[in-house]
Amino acid sequence: MVKSLIKRALNCLHDWRTSQVTQTNSLWYNTLVCFVTASFLLWAIYRLLVQAKLALPVDCFFMAQACVVFLVAPYLAASRFLGGYFGSLSTRSTVSLLRLSRISFGGQLLRVLLISQVSLLCWVLLSTAIAFFLTSIPFLKILQMFTILVVYSLSAGAVGLWGARVFKDALFGTECAYLLWCVLIGGVFLLAPLDRYVDNIQPVISPVLHINPLIAVCYIFEIDPFRSPFVYKLTPVGSYHVPYTPWYLVGFWQLLIGICCFFGVWRISNPYRHIL
Repeated sequence: MVKSLIKRALNCLHDWRTSQVTQTNSLWYNTLVCFVTASFLLWAIYRLLVQAKLALPVDCFFMAQACVVFLVAPYLAASRFLGGYFGSLSTRSTVSLLRLSRISFGGQLLRVLLISQVSLLCWVLLSTAIAFFLTSIPFLKILQMFTILVVYSLSAGAVGLWGARVFKDALFGTECAYLLWCVLIGGVFLLAPLDRYVDNIQPVISPVLHINPLIAVCYIFEIDPFRSPFVYKLTPVGSYHVPYTPWYLVGFWQLLIGICCFFGVWRISNPYRHIL
């Protein structure tokens, strides 16, 4: 009897150590893949922005950073959500535990979002630190840029969660997030047809700039891409004197979008529902 108990305990200990090693190896592998993918996307987008001559090379680097966050964050959150958390909702034990408190259910969902963005935030911290040491940009601007990228990561991750929950697929959920960012960022280019029929579109430009996430980068580093030869032909924003929206206000709107998507997932994935 004692030998069997000792044998069971040793087997449980062995299984636990094996699972911990597997989780650690998986974490390092996912982090490595995230670093390589984000770095490649950063290089590719940076080259495109430099060739388009939207700004100085160092400014194009930070604009590319923001684009990478919007590309990577939704997929990380969507795959994490569908890979482990959403599947666990189908088990009776998990549902019975989550029924005890709606707050604990929301806390689990928030934990999924935060954990999914750890590798990307580490990459953001590393790339921002390298840019700080290799350039003469003031520390305050670097701190503002890092703060806005953290907000963008969490907001984009929440949108990815919402898309993954609605479509029940990581790729479709990520594409849904991409569509949203294309509308928000590309809204300035949709003003060109409107400018042909309206004498003064300046009142419309300000709201469009408020929801454009790249405007925060332009505000922090005093970039004016709309008066570059390439963009000036595509949008009438450069023809009007409209001050850029402060970076913290742009971050607030993006954070609001993320909060709405997060509570949307919280509501849809409520374990009190019989059909998930």
